[in-house]
Amino acid sequence: MDSFYQMILRVPKQDSAFLYFTLEANEGICFYSTLPYETGVTHRDIEITGSPELYPELQTILTGLKNKISFEIISERTM
Repeated sequence: MDSFYQMILRVPKQDSAFLYFTLEANEGICFYSTLPYETGVTHRDIEITGSPELYPELQTILTGLKNKISFEIISERTM
C-alpha cells in the first residue's frame, strides 16, 4: 500500500460502542484506534486509517450510521 487515508471522528461516548461494533462487523475496511482522552470527557475521538481503495466502502458505512448515531469528522487526509 503506497498511500492511505486517515480520519478522526468525534463520537459521543454513549455511541462509541456501536461505532466500534459496526467497524468490527465490516472487518478489513479500516483500522481504528481510540485516541487518548481525559476522565470525564463525554466524547471519544477515534482515528480511522485504511487503504484509499476501500474508502468508498467506509463512506457507505458512515452514511448509514448518520441515521443511528451522532458523530463529527474532525479531520480527514490522504497520506
